[in-house]
Amino acid sequence: MLSSTPLSRTAASLLLAAASAQVQVQAAPSIQPHGGVWPVQAGFAFDQGKKKALKTRQSLSGIACSLNAQQQRVCLLAFDEGVHARWATLQDAAMVAEPAPLVLRDDTGELDAEGAATDGRYFYVTGSHSAKRKTGESNPHSRHVIRFQRDPATGRALRSADGALVGYADTGRLWTVMQAQPELKTFTQENAALGEDGGINIEGVAVRDGRLYFGLRSMGAVLAVDAEALFTPAGAVKATVTPLVLGTGRGIRDMQAVDKGFLLLTGPNDAEAHQGVGWAVAWWDGQASTTPVTPKVLASLDLGKVKLGDCDKETKPEAITVLKETPSSYEVLVLSDGMCEGGPLAFTVPK
Repeated sequence: MLSSTPLSRTAASLLLAAASAQVQVQAAPSIQPHGGVWPVQAGFAFDQGKKKALKTRQSLSGIACSLNAQQQRVCLLAFDEGVHARWATLQDAAMVAEPAPLVLRDDTGELDAEGAATDGRYFYVTGSHSAKRKTGESNPHSRHVIRFQRDPATGRALRSADGALVGYADTGRLWTVMQAQPELKTFTQENAALGEDGGINIEGVAVRDGRLYFGLRSMGAVLAVDAEALFTPAGAVKATVTPLVLGTGRGIRDMQAVDKGFLLLTGPNDAEAHQGVGWAVAWWDGQASTTPVTPKVLASLDLGKVKLGDCDKETKPEAITVLKETPSSYEVLVLSDGMCEGGPLAFTVPK
């Protein structure tokens, strides 16, 4: 087990203080989704038992979308159950699911995929790197970041003649990178149970200008590394950790790169006492800082009138993608863990 130095304890305290600082979320407008839950044509089928398949359908946790050569918006969808992702196309306020699975790892262990991103060249999917929620036991299967090339024509994965993913790479280096950061050393101890002051829990990933940005839920911080170096043995990743002031009980649930920074989907952190704080969308300029930074809260999400279907368990936003950006707003799609196929909801978020 890693020992905690005075420096690491001080740095960790700074992160926790930033995450719990007060933010005037109530000053931002409260917005409701427009148009209701998007239909998901066909739905996703998982080759599992009925109960497990339902749980997987309700576990959508990451999305990465781009336009293909036909200007269709094609999305990679990550689920925190199993090791399979799926593809879908967004059109006419609906999501068209594709049946073929995308195998992320040849492993029966739980990847616990929590985020997906694309820079147009590659797709990236990250595991949570967290301990098992119920037992607090370390889960090495979740300590992976995966990438593969994107086909600009189809908007999906580029495949070779034999069907293999072109440019596929799977790295476990991020865990050791996090252990090397003084701010994160306390949180990367083995068997560190989740909680407000517990272990690491990556909940989102974004990519911009060759850097990968990982949203850390409990501590409300962003870890950034050089993407190419992360997938190069012994590459110099040039890691930075930026603490964000998100408000009491709030953590990062997903991230999305936009024209001049990042949108942050925020919601309850890992502490049981804070599960009712609600969800919001904030904007951060992406500039690294060793001192706490306060993102601009753009809106809180009013989910009170969302109607659950027979297949749904709860509305718990876990993924966000931008459909359109205008000078005054972002049109976003928010998907929830707890709703089958994510229960897509569209919002207009003012800048």
